[in-house]
Amino acid sequence: MPESKVKITSPYPALTAALGQVPRASGVYLFKDAAGKVLYVGKAVNLKNRLGSYLKTPERHDPKTAMMLKKMARVDYLITAGGREALILERNLIKEHHPRYNVMLRDDKNYLCLRLDLQEDFPALRFVRRFTPDGALYFGPYTVAGLARDTLKVMKEVFRVRTCKERRLAPRSRPCLEFQLQHCLGPCAGMVNAADYGQAVQEAILFLKGKSRPLLKKLKTDMEQAAAHLDFERAAGLRDRLRAIINTLERQDMARPNFKDQDVLGLAQENGRALILVLLVRGGLVTGSREYFFPELPPDGDLLGAFVKQYYAEGRPLPDEMVLPLEIPDQRLLEALLREEKGAPLRLLVAQAGERARLLELAAENARAALRRRRRAPDPGGALLDLKEKLDLPQVPGRIECLDISTLQGEQPVGSLTAMVNGALEKSGYRRFRIKGVAGQDDYVMLREVVLRHYGKEGQTLPDLLVVDGGRGQLNVVLQALKELGLTKLLVVGLAKAAVQQGREVRDRLFLPGRKNPRFLPANSPGWLLLLRLRDEAHRFAITYHRKRARKEMVESVLDQIPGIGPVRRKRLLQHFSNIEALKQATVEELAAIPGFNQKVAEKLKEGLTRAEAEKMEQASPPAP
Repeated sequence: MPESKVKITSPYPALTAALGQVPRASGVYLFKDAAGKVLYVGKAVNLKNRLGSYLKTPERHDPKTAMMLKKMARVDYLITAGGREALILERNLIKEHHPRYNVMLRDDKNYLCLRLDLQEDFPALRFVRRFTPDGALYFGPYTVAGLARDTLKVMKEVFRVRTCKERRLAPRSRPCLEFQLQHCLGPCAGMVNAADYGQAVQEAILFLKGKSRPLLKKLKTDMEQAAAHLDFERAAGLRDRLRAIINTLERQDMARPNFKDQDVLGLAQENGRALILVLLVRGGLVTGSREYFFPELPPDGDLLGAFVKQYYAEGRPLPDEMVLPLEIPDQRLLEALLREEKGAPLRLLVAQAGERARLLELAAENARAALRRRRRAPDPGGALLDLKEKLDLPQVPGRIECLDISTLQGEQPVGSLTAMVNGALEKSGYRRFRIKGVAGQDDYVMLREVVLRHYGKEGQTLPDLLVVDGGRGQLNVVLQALKELGLTKLLVVGLAKAAVQQGREVRDRLFLPGRKNPRFLPANSPGWLLLLRLRDEAHRFAITYHRKRARKEMVESVLDQIPGIGPVRRKRLLQHFSNIEALKQATVEELAAIPGFNQKVAEKLKEGLTRAEAEKMEQASPPAP
């Protein structure tokens, strides 16, 4: 009897079936699930060999790679002309699809930086949070906002470069307060000519680039020349500027002997987790750092290489050097690509000795310390479990929501809802409500309106626990509103703020349904701290919306009485002026310079604002006897 052949079944049939069609060419491959969602994007010099490597030793795959291949239902690929094109395409596809199993940078925080547009007649320094390829000069980023503001303060005091928002300066009859404080050269009022202002700007650029030595030498030469020509007023001004710069430099620490912009990467790994710390060196000075935590490693194990590719695909400024802790695949190819994007010299290097090696060790030490902090950080799962036990909940609350109301004597009332999923704030679940059907100060009715509007929607996601900012009264209102909606099984608690009762201070406390007295959880309880964090976030979210609405309505109420100011012009005024007081202080020339305005409209607007202010003063004054 012939021997029967045993058919070996591949653990990944979709990949096995696709492998026969994949060419031996460079390109990019995409693993997709049954719904067509991209799970992973990779590149290869030889697509057939790279995809075939997943099938050679499947028993050696780490859990993350095994799970990815198990979910994968199809493989798509794109052939490229070479490795360089594959690298570019891989970065673009990762940025577009945000695949679950690629290294993704979850840090969406954009740090402050300073922007100086030399295309303006009188360039101004301004804070921005995004770098854009618009031809302007960018300095930073500053990871500490205080450092950024200190830098701007120095620029105003020493170089007196303007910091106002106007791109086109409207002529003023008198300079603004910044000039009076000697924080601006006053170009808007003709107090400085373009040449002298341009010189101050160039000196400011040298300072921000860290080229202090050439700047000090230049200022000293100019001061001596001014003194030799008996221009003692100019010499004294240069002397003061020289002293201010020297004093500023003496306060700066961690100075480096070179004046390059460097990103120094520190890598720490432990128990399948990793953290990459980017030490930011700008103009020879360490200005801060950024941390990126990875709870699991990528399937191919190349965390550092994947990080570098994605980090600079987010529009961040490219430094002169990137100092790496170890060599990464395609390092020279990536270096050439980034150099082309920057349009200037750029190096990726691994330091072995010298100053770069010292910086590299500093970055690694900070990365290890940051990873240890993460290890000691409170576990959200533990906090949720603690909350379940303390409140005797039927299950661990995976989703918690919090309601809050914000108003000022019944004016511009708003409601807010914040959400937390598995112990982490989920901003996509935040909601804000403009109270519509309530007149006067009635928090209970406002709260009822918000509950009915939000939880009354068909198919609305319900939380495992609802927290109400307030005491027993607010809790009962919410319970009654939920009863009207048929949501009697929804768990609700009231979190009352600290208050003074009968002459003694009572700290924050919880009110539970069916319980007369409040419940005080231990102050250091992880679950209690979690609730306080969510409550404070709801309060912050409500206050922010309330202030925005109040400011807008205040400005609109004044502008509605002025002819010629329609919705478009009103919107532009709101963009230019932070509040009604700033609008009232603006001159006719400043108003006329706003896009969509002219001299005639500006004069009518100014006249209307003056009239409104006079009427307000008349109403506020006591009646004549």
